[in-house]
Amino acid sequence: MDNGSPGAEGVSSTMQARLSVDELEDMTRRDPTAAYEGAGLLLTPDHRPDDELLAQRLLLVRADVEARRGQTEASGRRIRDVRAWAVQHDSRFLQARSHRLLSGLFLRLGDSALALEHAVTSVDLLDRDERLAIRADHLLGLATALSACSSFDDARRRFEEATRLAEAAGDVELRLVALNNLAYTEYRAGCGAEAVAAAEHLLAIAAAHGVSLGYEELDTVACAYLLGGRLDEAEQTLLALHDDGPVDRAADYDGVVVGLLTLVRVQRLRGAATTAQLTLDRCRRLCAERDLPALDVPAQREQAELFAAAGRYRDAYEVFTAFHEASQALDSADREARARTLQAIFEADEARRDSERFRELAELDPLTGLRNRRFVDARLAALLVSVADLRTPLTVALLDLDHFKDVNDTRSHDVGDEVLCRVARLLEQSLAEVPDGVAARMGGEEFLLILPGTDADAAGRLLEDVRRVVAAYDWYDLTAGVPVTVSIGSATAPRDGAERSVLLRGSDRNLYVAKREGRNRVVSTAPNAT
Repeated sequence: MDNGSPGAEGVSSTMQARLSVDELEDMTRRDPTAAYEGAGLLLTPDHRPDDELLAQRLLLVRADVEARRGQTEASGRRIRDVRAWAVQHDSRFLQARSHRLLSGLFLRLGDSALALEHAVTSVDLLDRDERLAIRADHLLGLATALSACSSFDDARRRFEEATRLAEAAGDVELRLVALNNLAYTEYRAGCGAEAVAAAEHLLAIAAAHGVSLGYEELDTVACAYLLGGRLDEAEQTLLALHDDGPVDRAADYDGVVVGLLTLVRVQRLRGAATTAQLTLDRCRRLCAERDLPALDVPAQREQAELFAAAGRYRDAYEVFTAFHEASQALDSADREARARTLQAIFEADEARRDSERFRELAELDPLTGLRNRRFVDARLAALLVSVADLRTPLTVALLDLDHFKDVNDTRSHDVGDEVLCRVARLLEQSLAEVPDGVAARMGGEEFLLILPGTDADAAGRLLEDVRRVVAAYDWYDLTAGVPVTVSIGSATAPRDGAERSVLLRGSDRNLYVAKREGRNRVVSTAPNAT
């Protein structure tokens, strides 16, 4: 090949094709058009690799690019076909790659639960002796999916692992993507100092290697500065986007609009309402010119915010109403897109056979195997109907591991993960005698128990048993003497209320009391508590 360009004349042997496929897989992120065209050239009759495995990898390269271009149905069908071939021929690598692409596909469609399921599978199937860049990419996919599910602590660790592997592989592009996603994760988690640190690390690596950051990365840096209260730096980062001239990279209008929306927020918060309005006008013109309705919806919200800041409350109300209607229409369109993509990936019979399994997996915590917050929300809503209709009791308890940070800091995050898994098993065992009892992980070191048909007295006894079982467990082999205990707060319906939010607030309040009073204890709402 000439200067690393794929598809040049002379690519005929399996070895040359293999090198080309490696390059194309790494190229999809930085130059998707070249990757797509290069894969097409290698798949022509004259250049088709002798090894069918390589041909299937090339098809996945094209599927990856199609997903990045928004061609979700075409990408989904191609991934489905490759995965079927991989299963038939027992290719763990191709199965892993298929799940990696499915994870990214579902993230773009807004289904973070399915994205996480496929990301976990993609890492599990990948052999440890695969190329460093591929391993880094799969960890990056897992970290991004965890972040989308708001599992921020788990996401941070995977981002850090992905960054180290990318650095070892000498893949600057992948390092920048990992740092960008880490910075945005810290922004979503509300950690201003950490977001700024990751963003400035991103800037430093890009400068050291002479890489010009794209609009998406600049927006991330600006968001970090915004959260950190450094509004001047946030504005300077994005100010070039306010130029009415042509967009530098025509294919990245989405990135320009997203950056302009952040710039509007920064300028509004700085009190520069007139400048913010000019920026928003530029943003909405681009949305109209490039047919970007999904981005015009948040732009409408920003317009409502600007009207409200100027005291034009009637105008703000009218625009916000239009925003709400457009947002609902967009949600409906997104649901239809997800449905079409699922149909493309899973044909009718297979979809019917697998739909329940996928729904169940979407409601499981990937680390502990317990139910997750998504399941809890639905289950509590259903159980509270019985509470209202039949006046049957229901107790909800929040559990938090005491001083869990000490385990992670003095042992390791892997040990911390194992502690969480063992606590999960102890909780499941404790609920063996509770019909329809539920143990769930709410995130980090926080768990939740749902105890149907259990009044406050019975729940108090059971929760005290749970506390004792955790404290008495032989943790020494795992934590080398670092104690593991739990604090528990509970609330019972209908005594303490019969609404989900009331019960969770009551449990959380009592958990706080348990922590404040010395930890390793159970606190429940008193009958006359206010």
